[in-house]
Amino acid sequence: MIPMETILLRKVSNPSFPYTIEYRLPTISEFKQLRQSTGWEILDDLTIEKGLVNSIFCICITFQNTVIGMGRIVGDGSMYFYIQDVIVLPDFKKKGVGKAIMIELEKYINKNAHKNSFIGLMAATGSKDFYLRFGYKERDVSKPGMYKIMN
Repeated sequence: MIPMETILLRKVSNPSFPYTIEYRLPTISEFKQLRQSTGWEILDDLTIEKGLVNSIFCICITFQNTVIGMGRIVGDGSMYFYIQDVIVLPDFKKKGVGKAIMIELEKYINKNAHKNSFIGLMAATGSKDFYLRFGYKERDVSKPGMYKIMN
């Protein structure tokens, strides 16, 4: 197992943005806290760890050394990129945190995706307009997005 607390690639601070951007995976406990704030399904620690370490890019936003938001990219790193787990704690929504996460995810995609690469995401309830601002589109009803959650 990789001790996720030690995977810090880079920190960026900006005086006009009172939060810190950290290019790293969240710890399991940080991820669980963020996920719990959304009301999403509970996952066990091994599932979380395996999923996080298989991310191709991840960013955390911190405030006073506490993770308040995150986003990650999964996929094959060439043809398919999926934006996952863009989560901001409720007290920090509408304060530019989600936008900062998406800007960093988009920078990674713009640097690493190729012509005709597919960039996908599943928008949570109420977040569609947020993603439309970044150029994402709804799939046509004749091409439904589908999913399955394992029991």
